[in-house]
Amino acid sequence: MNFPWLTRRVLGWALYDVASSTYVALVPTFFGLYFVTNVSAGSSGSGYWGLAAAVSVGLTGLLAPLAGAYADRTARWIVVLAVATVLCVIGTLVLPLASAHGALAAAAAFVCAQVGYALATSLYDSYVVDVAPARYRGQVSGFGWAVGLVGGMSAVLIAIWMMRGIPAGEQIVRLGAVFVMTGLIFGVLALPGVGGVRGLRVPAAPPMRKGALVDSARGVVSTLLAWRAHGPVIQVLAAFFLINDVLVTIQFFIVIVLSARFGLTVEGMLWLALLFSAIAIPATLLAGHAADQRGGRPVLVAMCLALGAAIVLLAVGTGNWIPVAVVVLLGLVFAPIQASFRALYASLIPSNRAAEMFGFNVIAGRLSAAIGPLVFGAVAAWLGGNAVALIVLLLPLATGVMLLLTADLSDRYDRRPGDSRELAETVQRG
Repeated sequence: MNFPWLTRRVLGWALYDVASSTYVALVPTFFGLYFVTNVSAGSSGSGYWGLAAAVSVGLTGLLAPLAGAYADRTARWIVVLAVATVLCVIGTLVLPLASAHGALAAAAAFVCAQVGYALATSLYDSYVVDVAPARYRGQVSGFGWAVGLVGGMSAVLIAIWMMRGIPAGEQIVRLGAVFVMTGLIFGVLALPGVGGVRGLRVPAAPPMRKGALVDSARGVVSTLLAWRAHGPVIQVLAAFFLINDVLVTIQFFIVIVLSARFGLTVEGMLWLALLFSAIAIPATLLAGHAADQRGGRPVLVAMCLALGAAIVLLAVGTGNWIPVAVVVLLGLVFAPIQASFRALYASLIPSNRAAEMFGFNVIAGRLSAAIGPLVFGAVAAWLGGNAVALIVLLLPLATGVMLLLTADLSDRYDRRPGDSRELAETVQRG
């Protein structure tokens, strides 16, 4: 088969996805179980964990657009990416030590790790406009997610090996060592990952040095004040923010729900995480191809319907087959939804403001996504169960789908003059 978009630039860009996926495969999901079992046990544990998750998501929303605008104005994209990566690695490494000092210290370490990860991946995502010709952005975005999942699978396999021979009741304690392993692997793989994106972006204007931070803040404020000028972008963002709220909440609570409702061990859930990644890799590649061929909107809507089915199964299903069925459905849609949105969003924004606009994506997306974990944790703690909290997630999901269906996508950058030249130049440079 012919893949004209698979260039050295794309391969270099995808390296960082491999590194960051080691973190996302284990920490946001399994640290919640570790937190509510070892750090803040009892009926209030889910509420405190929801609060910690919400703070991490909301803080990212405040910082990401400023970091993106600063990187655009100073051309210091690599510096910002490296600093955010280091923050995530350090936060991950100290999770067990911080947890030994109570819930507040554990939450602070997790917030540092999660904010670092989200800032780094926001900047990394913005590079999709530099490496991908507009007509192939769906496939390139899907390729990045799929390759990244290989890194996540590798980390999960190591975690499974670390659980071998450990009694079921002690496996949650062993998760502390798993987090340290994750931080080390992320740090090692991030070195070639950061190197892979070096040189992919050339400043459109001479970089600003003096007063860049203040000017960046002004730029973010002006973008927020001029939101009416970006009507279709805002509506697509609003749709994804609601859908992403559901995804983020599931990510933070899925392991807790599986453990509470089905009594799964940590090792059993790690095997399910491996199954998730194995399904997500081909699903993400196929979704990217389908988005380029049929458009991102119908692909996203179809995947949202499957996501809704997974939520209902998780909330009311009984039987040993339910966890496997839920994980299969999530594997089919979780990464593909995010990859397809990344490509659709890139087609709606100017490339010379990519980092800032992807940061703007994060400020609203993360602030809105902070609501999901907070509400889910509060409902679960109040009612002493997760079923009702899961059903509540169907409301933002349905609203997001309706916004996506009614958005006007006629004015897109990948349909404007110069696209053919961009494709030829990108393939030639590759």
